[in-house]
Amino acid sequence: MRWGFTILAAGWLLAGAVQADAQVTYRCGAPGRVTYSDRLCSGARQVGAAAPHHADKARPPPQDRAKIARRAPLPAEVKKECSALDAGLRQQQAMLKTRGEAATLQDEMPLVLSRKRYRELKC
Repeated sequence: MRWGFTILAAGWLLAGAVQADAQVTYRCGAPGRVTYSDRLCSGARQVGAAAPHHADKARPPPQDRAKIARRAPLPAEVKKECSALDAGLRQQQAMLKTRGEAATLQDEMPLVLSRKRYRELKC
């Protein structure tokens, strides 16, 4: 009996969710002569609740705003150097990635020095 009630309740919830998704309303007509319908008509515009927003929690949030806020108080020449370091760091990381396991300490030193300068400038 207990399982039967649980299954019945789950069925009702599922049926309600399907009906809620199926109800779409359209606004039809010209200004001054507006009608609403559940069927698509010429010049129709969908009205009602917006589509639900789904956030991808596995993806890290964009850091652009944090970087902009962190660099705002810096002088213009430091901001320019930070931008150059951004591009240089990407190139150096790509170069090291292509070298793979064959990368030596001399290959890694430019990247290490660029990262050190990046931290010193508080980019």
